[in-house]
Amino acid sequence: MTAFFVPGSADAGQPGADEAAYRRLAEIAGAVPAEPGRRIRLVAYRVGRESWTAEVGRKLSGTRPEHRRRKGEFTTTTEKLSGSSTVLAIFAGTPFTIVTDGDGDGDGDGATVDKPSRVVYFAD
Repeated sequence: MTAFFVPGSADAGQPGADEAAYRRLAEIAGAVPAEPGRRIRLVAYRVGRESWTAEVGRKLSGTRPEHRRRKGEFTTTTEKLSGSSTVLAIFAGTPFTIVTDGDGDGDGDGATVDKPSRVVYFAD
């Protein structure tokens, strides 16, 4: 299991830096910060036909099936998708809120998720 952290924390390595950064992100996102042991490291979710994974410290990643008909037969391939932003924090709620370092240009920079198919917590 992965220990709790906030990527790019300004005072990384200093006692309490990740905690302070996490609380700031919650305030900015209008979310409720989770207690230790309930902090989310990863969520998997679907958007239409696409399957996405948001993991703290990594860029959003996903897949989309592509169905093609060729010479009378159907084939399915999987296209890999990725966002340009790194996930900084994920907050539970209705909906879940994914906070990224994106500039808000709309290419996967942050998201809200109504019903994640998988939730993984940090080992606080």
